[in-house]
Amino acid sequence: MPRDGARRLTLRDGAEVLVRQLERTDRAVLGAAVAALSDRTRYLRFAAPKPRLTERELDFLVDLDHHDREALVAIDPETRRGVGVVRYVAVPGERGTVEIAATVADDWQGRGLGGALLALLAERARAEGHRVMRASVLAENARSIGMLKRGGFAVQAGGGGLLEYETLL
Repeated sequence: MPRDGARRLTLRDGAEVLVRQLERTDRAVLGAAVAALSDRTRYLRFAAPKPRLTERELDFLVDLDHHDREALVAIDPETRRGVGVVRYVAVPGERGTVEIAATVADDWQGRGLGGALLALLAERARAEGHRVMRASVLAENARSIGMLKRGGFAVQAGGGGLLEYETLL
């Protein structure tokens, strides 16, 4: 993926999205997209009930240097609505390791968007010199676990309802 250009991505069902790096100017769009998620999707993503993102959380999510903190956003070219985002953040004290997260709009789930975005994020992480991607996911989040497994992630640890997956880049 070009560092600062958009890429057109065709999903397995033939739908197309535009994918580009998330920028600080996307703050309001990101907040609105998370607020539009169903309660269940927000719960599965944040591992807690979360009606909206706080101002501080939004600031953190758009504080990107495109090296140790990167995010990609998928946009529906017909509606111009953000329909998915993936991000990584370098893990302090673990050189070359990044923690990832993914969110896909309810009406775009099950179409391959999360996995496609994850593959593009892995490309970006590799290009920036990172070698390990890690994800924490609720044990009940079968769709995310399936996406991670299809992306080459394997379970590393878990306790209670939270599992940790990891893959080498």
